[in-house]
Amino acid sequence: MDKAPEIHFPKLEKPSGKKQTTTVVVGALAVAWLAVEFVFKPLFNKLNSSKDKAVSDDTTAPPASDDATAPTTADDATAPSASDA
Repeated sequence: MDKAPEIHFPKLEKPSGKKQTTTVVVGALAVAWLAVEFVFKPLFNKLNSSKDKAVSDDTTAPPASDDATAPTTADDATAPSASDA
């Protein structure tokens, strides 16, 4: 009986060196970033909602009187007021 001819596949080279290291590091950083986002997402949402609440509390404060906040212009200084009449 004749032996079946052996099939020789081309040898596949494994990536090595800087390219492989860079790929592994970038992949590890991406997985770590996603893990942190997933684990701490409830905490981030809680902090954002409390920050939004603090900002909304500032906007609900009554505004100062219009006279105190209005900028003075040259027309205002020369125009007679109701108390001058």
